[in-house]
Amino acid sequence: MGVTACSPSGGADEAGRTSAAKPSEEVLAGVDPCDILPDAELESFGVSTTGEPTNRPPWAPGCHYRGDSVTVSVRKETRDTVASAEQKDVWAKFERTEVNGRAAATAIVKGATQARMCSALFDAGRGMIQIQATEVRPPDTVDECAKALEFAEMVEPKVPEPA
Repeated sequence: MGVTACSPSGGADEAGRTSAAKPSEEVLAGVDPCDILPDAELESFGVSTTGEPTNRPPWAPGCHYRGDSVTVSVRKETRDTVASAEQKDVWAKFERTEVNGRAAATAIVKGATQARMCSALFDAGRGMIQIQATEVRPPDTVDECAKALEFAEMVEPKVPEPA
């Protein structure tokens, strides 16, 4: 599964937000993408409370959550940060932003611009977290980028600060 994303349609209001993230000396090794959010937060987002583990590629384990209008995947990337991901020649679109004050981006992989998928990437520990939102069915009424960023804002306080 490739990294896919698109540009957000509008920035999230970051004013007044503070992160309750774990200390930066912690790394992503202890983060379980299938156990990152409590059931109540998953339900409020409209996805299943039971995620399906994914391990492709092996250095970026993740979890896939199904919903009626959108599916969401959470991956922890231990080989990249937002800055190093930006340098890769795989993006049709890559836009810098922030998630609760952390370096972040939304991006779309070349060849996936019509796929109704969008990822939000943000730095965490000694790597980054990638949240991919995919619209489940037409008529293209979901802003996948906004959904990815919304989910990222829920996940951010639960993972280590950038090291």
